Amino acid sequence: MIFLSLIWLLQDLVQLILMGICMIPDVFLLTILFLALLPWKTRDDQSKLIWAAFIGGLLWDLRWTNLPGFTSAVGCGLVGAACIMWQKLPAIGRTPVAFMFISAACQLLYALTHCFFWAMPSQSALRQFIVQQLIAVPVIIIFTLLYGRVSERDG
Repeated sequence: MIFLSLIWLLQDLVQLILMGICMIPDVFLLTILFLALLPWKTRDDQSKLIWAAFIGGLLWDLRWTNLPGFTSAVGCGLVGAACIMWQKLPAIGRTPVAFMFISAACQLLYALTHCFFWAMPSQSALRQFIVQQLIAVPVIIIFTLLYGRVSERDG
C-alpha cells in the first residue's frame, strides 16, 4: 500500500505542476489495474486493490473535485469490471495485448466520465481530453510491457 500511496502522491504532484496545461492520465488507476491483473493475484488480493482504488479516488475527489465519491465509484467500478472480465478470459487469452485493451478501455471510460463534469467550455474540454488520452498511450504501453515481462517470467 505504500507503493500505491507514492504513486498517488506522484500523480497529484504532476497534476499540480501541469494544472492549466493538461489533465494527466490516471496512473494510480492504471497501477491498480496492473497489480490486480497479475497472473498470481487471487480474488482476495483483487478485492483489496478495489478498496485501494476507493480510498485513492476519495482522496482525489477531496483534493481536486467538488463531488466526493464520484472518482471512487468510477475507479472501483472499472477495476471490478476489469477483474471480472479478466477472470472470464481463458488462461491462454490473458496476454499483454488483452491487458493493453482492458487498460486502455478503463482509462478512456474513466476520462470520459470525468469529462462530462468538467466546468469548462466544450472546446477546451475536448482539447484537454484529447491531450490526456495522448499522454495515456505511452503510460499504457509501459504497463503492458511490464505486464508482458512479469507474466513471461511467471510462465
